[in-house]
Amino acid sequence: MKRNRIIIFLCAGVLFLPGIIPAQNLTITQIDSAKLLTSSTVDCYVSITDRAGVPLSSVNSSLLRAEHETAHGMTPAEIVSIDKNESSNTKITFLLVLDNSGSMYTSHRMDHAVRAVKDFLGSIHNDDVRVGLAVFNTRYHLLAEPENNMDTVEAALSEIKKPDNKDAYTELYYSIGRAAEDLSKYSGRKAVVLLSDGENYPYFTKSGKIHPDFGEKLYQPEDALIPLQKDGVTLYGINFSLRTDKALSSISTGSGGTVYSASTAGELSGVYGEIKKRIEKEYRLTVAAPLVFLEAPAVTIRYAGVSDTRTYSARSLMGSPADKPVLFSLIVFGLTLILWALLMLIRFEKAASAAEIFMIPTGTGKPLQRTIVIDSHRTVIGRSPQADFTVAGISEMKENHAEIVRDEKKGTYTILSDESISVNNNLTKKRELKPGDVINVEGATIVFDAPEKSTASR
Repeated sequence: MKRNRIIIFLCAGVLFLPGIIPAQNLTITQIDSAKLLTSSTVDCYVSITDRAGVPLSSVNSSLLRAEHETAHGMTPAEIVSIDKNESSNTKITFLLVLDNSGSMYTSHRMDHAVRAVKDFLGSIHNDDVRVGLAVFNTRYHLLAEPENNMDTVEAALSEIKKPDNKDAYTELYYSIGRAAEDLSKYSGRKAVVLLSDGENYPYFTKSGKIHPDFGEKLYQPEDALIPLQKDGVTLYGINFSLRTDKALSSISTGSGGTVYSASTAGELSGVYGEIKKRIEKEYRLTVAAPLVFLEAPAVTIRYAGVSDTRTYSARSLMGSPADKPVLFSLIVFGLTLILWALLMLIRFEKAASAAEIFMIPTGTGKPLQRTIVIDSHRTVIGRSPQADFTVAGISEMKENHAEIVRDEKKGTYTILSDESISVNNNLTKKRELKPGDVINVEGATIVFDAPEKSTASR
């Protein structure tokens, strides 16, 4: 009897351990490699759900494991930080793509779609969320670039008109690829939410005429999937009729997304809300990435018996995926040498007379002041105009991203940040600084300098 009670107690304890047994599915929905060059990390966005597909409200972070592909196979990789999208500064960019073919104007489908998009826009209350709008039929049109102004997107909805006969076809695969390209320049979490009421219905095949933009080319499902995977964009498809495209599901899941179905206006609004909620409940895992000479290295994330693997493309200096990984690695090495030489020139040009930080033009962002003297107890670095050292032009940087704290008694300076930053190419959230240390904050390259006597005690 005592043995049975122990077994029951143990089983009950396991069942109620948060985030362990309930996890039934894990999906890497996206890998963002925008910070690969500046901090040697990639951001993996992970959805962890229960048996019913509902995102877990919490997970046991100690059970999360990461592996990164190298020339010797998959090897353990450090998880630098774990954040939930909804409670962090994660930039989320949605591109809402609406089918504007002729069939969308039967049974008031377009009216329902417009109303659902307006409901979606009304649910956005986060400055870190950007929304854009595009439509497609025979052609693809970006009506509103993604931004945090929902009024702009709503105004663009009024521009949608019923197409004439020659524009009433459905170039589905072509349009998915175009949407992925439109999101390729953004960093953070990126999602195409595409609504269609039918199948790919190509102009050239169905009309027998040359397509006005791409001639006789017939776009295939792989022409849609490759740009999504290459640019790190997730596709969420919405079927708004009984006629569905057979390849849409495989394209969506291949990109890390899924396909939903809706038959009424109410269901359609619910689907848009569900996609938004699903992305907000994801976890962003920043994973240390080793230098590898692979075209598309893989990352595996494991949690409580479930796992998923996804590949990513290294990004070039201009933010587009690098087509030649060896060349990319050589560029990184060359830039390191250039940076080192530049720092040596700056260092010996003039000895520092006081503790100071200055920004050098090798990364991203633009400082309001190139150099400031650290003459207070706390020196804040961020994008806020009220920060002591303001860096503009980097959307990922927080208002107050990091601070340098001076210890009057010891004469030391320590940098602190809630987010991972890089000091001398080593990721950290707290580090005592020495003259010549190179700090990388979301792509901004900042150098700390001080008179040698300030650090003599060390």
